[in-house]
Amino acid sequence: MNSRTSFLRSSISEPATESDLHSLVTRALRDRLPRGWSVEEETPIALDGGLRPDLILRVSAPDDTSSRLVVEAKRSLDASRIRAASDRLDRYLRVLRDSGVDACAAIVAPYTSPAIRNLLTERGIGYVDATGNLRLGCDKPAFFIESKGADRDPWPRSSELRSLKGKATGAAIRALLDFVPPYGIRELADRAGVSAPTLSRVVGLLDREGLLERTPRGPVQSLDWEGTIRRWTVDYSVTETNRVATYLAPRGLEDLTTKVLETDLRYSLTGSMALPEAVSVAPPRLAMVYTRDVAGLASAVDLRPTDTGVNVLLLEPFDDVVFARTVNRRGIVGVACSQLAADLLTGPGRAPTEADELLAWMKDHKDAWQIRP
Repeated sequence: MNSRTSFLRSSISEPATESDLHSLVTRALRDRLPRGWSVEEETPIALDGGLRPDLILRVSAPDDTSSRLVVEAKRSLDASRIRAASDRLDRYLRVLRDSGVDACAAIVAPYTSPAIRNLLTERGIGYVDATGNLRLGCDKPAFFIESKGADRDPWPRSSELRSLKGKATGAAIRALLDFVPPYGIRELADRAGVSAPTLSRVVGLLDREGLLERTPRGPVQSLDWEGTIRRWTVDYSVTETNRVATYLAPRGLEDLTTKVLETDLRYSLTGSMALPEAVSVAPPRLAMVYTRDVAGLASAVDLRPTDTGVNVLLLEPFDDVVFARTVNRRGIVGVACSQLAADLLTGPGRAPTEADELLAWMKDHKDAWQIRP
């Protein structure tokens, strides 16, 4: 059994105490550092104002060089807690370094979301959680260890939203993405036709995972829209969340495009064929179209049902939000960019690569797809 497997198996339960969290960090280092290295706990010294870190570990190399790993333990994390904890860590590190002691910092928690992990990495702070997510390193003596754990909280509180599955949460996510903050919960719910309680629970989940900032019980001030799309796709998949029927357009996708323009049936194009013209990708090989009348649209545009040679997917949507805030691209109705990005990220073939191209375009053209108050 390798050290990563041992670490994961021994950490399948939620840490119950701060001491349990301390043990996670110590065990992670001892299990992964090479033979000859040592890890010892030291008593934290209080600074002016009573500042005292939760844990200090002395990490020593075989040549007797050593560094201090300064650790903050948190039962839960969100963006505001990270800011406060990182500020405290920075103050303590400055004191240690000013006194000639090499030091680095980390936060330990039962669970760290992908967004939280990215934020900590950007701030130069390591992390350890009980699911196996780990990133620790110091410059002198030099070491760096990293591993991957869960991307979803295995221990959400009973009253908290556990996932972003379902049409209600999908509609809430789309509203948060499509409209530019700041916005209050009730204000956004009214604008987007979303239930305020559902929207509030989704905001709570995203807040806990570090994907948005809001004032206490107040408006959402900012949203990590790309991180939110990627978090949504942990629970959403275009070919699993929606009902899929496979077809062949015998005369090719250009003929399909012509026929779609002539139909009066409600539809919305997604996938490669719905990309903005400025997004440079190879010619599409697969069409994906949302419709509430799969059989009717298939007949109207002359599609043939098939399990082989498929070049068209007709999608019966999980919710009518796929028809919300659609756009006209080259005369064809297409889904909003927020929906398109989620569909491509979870789509077949080269769709995830096309999603990366789309997300890069969205970053540079926010006014083209987000709605301002």
